[in-house]
Amino acid sequence: MVGTMSLDGTWKLRGIDGRRGGVASYCMEGADERTCIDAQVPGEVHLDLMRCGQIDDPRWGTNALRARWVEEQFWIYHRTFTVPPEALEAERVWLVFEGLDHFAEIYLNNTLVGTHTNIFYPCRVDVTDVLREGENYLAISLDGGLHWAGDRPGKEYDPRHSDGPMHKRMWLRKPQYQFGWDWNPRLINVGIFRPVRLEWADSVRIDQITVYPELADDHKSATVNARLHLENVTDRAMHATLTLEVTSPDGDALPVAEETVVLEPGISTQSLAVTVQNPDLWWPRPYGGQPLYGVTCRVQVGDREVDRRQCRTGIRSVRINQDPHPQEGNYFIIEINGTPIFAKGGNWVPADMIYADVDVERYRKLIDLAVEANFNTLRVWGGGLYLDHDFLNLCDEAGIIIWHDFIFACAQYPSGDPQFLRDVRREVTYITRELSPHPSLVIWCGNNEIEMGAWDWDYDTMHAHPDYALYHMEIPRIVSIEDPSRPYWPSSPYSPDYSDPNSPIIGDQHPWHVSLGENRANFWAYRTDVSRFPNEGGALGASSPATLRQFLPENEQYYLSPSWEYHDNEMVTRSHMLLNEEWFDRWLGLNPGDMSLDDYAYYSGLLQAEALVEYSNNFRRRMFSTSSAIFWMYNDS
Repeated sequence: MVGTMSLDGTWKLRGIDGRRGGVASYCMEGADERTCIDAQVPGEVHLDLMRCGQIDDPRWGTNALRARWVEEQFWIYHRTFTVPPEALEAERVWLVFEGLDHFAEIYLNNTLVGTHTNIFYPCRVDVTDVLREGENYLAISLDGGLHWAGDRPGKEYDPRHSDGPMHKRMWLRKPQYQFGWDWNPRLINVGIFRPVRLEWADSVRIDQITVYPELADDHKSATVNARLHLENVTDRAMHATLTLEVTSPDGDALPVAEETVVLEPGISTQSLAVTVQNPDLWWPRPYGGQPLYGVTCRVQVGDREVDRRQCRTGIRSVRINQDPHPQEGNYFIIEINGTPIFAKGGNWVPADMIYADVDVERYRKLIDLAVEANFNTLRVWGGGLYLDHDFLNLCDEAGIIIWHDFIFACAQYPSGDPQFLRDVRREVTYITRELSPHPSLVIWCGNNEIEMGAWDWDYDTMHAHPDYALYHMEIPRIVSIEDPSRPYWPSSPYSPDYSDPNSPIIGDQHPWHVSLGENRANFWAYRTDVSRFPNEGGALGASSPATLRQFLPENEQYYLSPSWEYHDNEMVTRSHMLLNEEWFDRWLGLNPGDMSLDDYAYYSGLLQAEALVEYSNNFRRRMFSTSSAIFWMYNDS
């Protein structure tokens, strides 16, 4: 039987600079605790420092600059716990950390039991031989990534930005936007940001399940496939009975799939399938309903159920129609259940600069607002964070389809490094399995703008070439094995004929010729744009006054105040504000520097609205010569 004990709650936390003794010495029982503070797990270091008054909210004003020291420290979490008797008697016991940011060393009872360098998949550490009866001492040291990446090469990987060689984000498997983008400041997170548990097993456990539907061409039947990724934790072969139970959207049980197998010690994968007659199909809004089927996978050894997993899924098919276009190039149409879908929506970025501070209620509000705006699509941008089950459950229910970039954006990544490549393989395998049940997730995409970087931004002239093997061979190989129900697209934008990746007549597009390109302030130029699948573009504009006042101090609530420039990251994107002034002069004959905050936000929003109308209406009237109108960006961090 698999058992668990949560280790969430209040821990102790301290920061050290590493100059007065090694980090490991602070992870031992008996280490000086006089400078420790209380920390919440799951959580993040900035949040804990705010609670105890050591820093002000780094999302306010220029406070993040005053808190820059946080990212430069080593942070040590520790706590004690008592092991249940059944865990001490179990065959195997693990510590499981669902999310560690970023480089972690895990100590149990003064012993280093594991390390971890990727926030995108859990850390599982075998502690069977280290646990003791009574009280156990657990400590985790964390580095936000700067120390870990310090001796890695940098200058060949981010040729567009002067700060790339300093922070070396391309080595760090964590959200890339934390290092500053052209829409947000720098705020590098560090912490135990997802749940922690002790887990034990006597025989067999389920590591993950992959669930995906196959819909017959006539839509009269479907197969719900489940792959059980199992671990026999013993040193002997074991007989196990596996079952797959599927319930209809109305709760009716369907025939059960069952199989008895022999599991050798270690990891193995077993497959089961249930046939569904006359399935209720899942559709994006407003093309139909969103019926969801219940799925339960069970493992039984002897007469005992030893583990189970449950989820929901939807039955639907997904295809990208790239038939020849009668004028030139090719179509790019997402087809769900054989029906062409016009994808309308925006780009999604993490909902906060401190992503541990986002809960399901904030997700719910943002999805509700997207539905109110008649969205049916969100593109998850590749510089952020993989979506979690809470978010995707809401999209499953709302009929919002997801184009999901893998988390690679606007840089060259060191996939020639064996350790980095092994880590990415594990990440992609985990993520594609974990998110497979969700019908709302319809396309996996290799990266954001890296193909375009090779074409337009001189990536191909640097020592480290932009990783064709990673995005064109390695990731699609894994996706085809682990998640065959979804198309894979190598990059965004991308042209499959090896022409300009941002060609308007083939593949998908980022049409920034307005705002950031040759047309700059002339948003009427969108009227002649023939892009087949525009999924990032539009017009720049200010947030609402209410949003601006959430981060601008009262004495800095004016255009281009120090806090304004810091949050808009004008240190690297000053040209964006010059463009903004062009817009005001061209369309209004006004100077934004002469306006109050409210007036500036109003006129900026007015111009942005007019531009987005041109963007959206142009593509909508071309349906399905163009099959999307997806703008940048839906939400702010």
